Amino acid sequence: MTVRVKAGAVEIVALRDGEHPLNREWHFPDVPAEAWEGQDERPLGFGGYLVLADSKVVLVDTGWGPYLGPPGGLNAPPALLTELAEAGVTPDDVDLVVFTHLHPDHVGWNLILEEPVRPRFGNARYLVPRADWEHYRALEQKHPNIVQQAMPLDDLGVLELIDDGHRVTPSLRAVALPGHTPGHTGYVVGDRDAFLLGDLAHHPVVLDETGWVQRFDLDPELAVATREKTLARVEEDRTLVGLGHFPHPGLGYVTRKEGRRAWLPL
Repeated sequence: MTVRVKAGAVEIVALRDGEHPLNREWHFPDVPAEAWEGQDERPLGFGGYLVLADSKVVLVDTGWGPYLGPPGGLNAPPALLTELAEAGVTPDDVDLVVFTHLHPDHVGWNLILEEPVRPRFGNARYLVPRADWEHYRALEQKHPNIVQQAMPLDDLGVLELIDDGHRVTPSLRAVALPGHTPGHTGYVVGDRDAFLLGDLAHHPVVLDETGWVQRFDLDPELAVATREKTLARVEEDRTLVGLGHFPHPGLGYVTRKEGRRAWLPL
């Protein structure tokens, strides 16, 4: 079931694309097991967000997708297209696809790979953070999902590279949140009515333990600094945030509980 919320004049719809149990030791290899005592067992969610802003239909990330390979313990098949349909949106309705970053579980529904290979969202421009595009294009060894679902965007003529501050629409702005990847990007809705934070955190405990490095933080020191600065700001401002790997809908507030940052879900 999709979850919809208003952020000022903009509507945000949380879209699920499967989940699986969070392997704490694997995702946080430097964190001792005893540090997790008292923490909830939470699944790792996948998906994206639909943003309806300024008469535009914007999809933020395209999830796990159908081609990522063995489901790796997904509790249910990837269902982002089904969630879109429940929201009353077809792939052809999407005007813009934007990305927080190019990790494989964020680009999964980009393209239809059966010949002829073509954009799944046939009327959309695909907006990719420039620093991520340049980083992954230069890598000699890429994850197959990046090769298949991201790299062809240029040849297909639908790619647009964006930088910090880019206005996706008048009410949706890109904000660089580097560290997890070189071009990791969040999207501010309106006058900070909401902030979609990508992979800034994978588990609510990291809201307080900002120094816990996630396995896929490519620049750990920068990721930690970005995480602390951003979370302090959204906590102070009481901004609605989206964290797509949190349990569905991954929308809520960073607040305080017993002196520690905590997650207050919608």
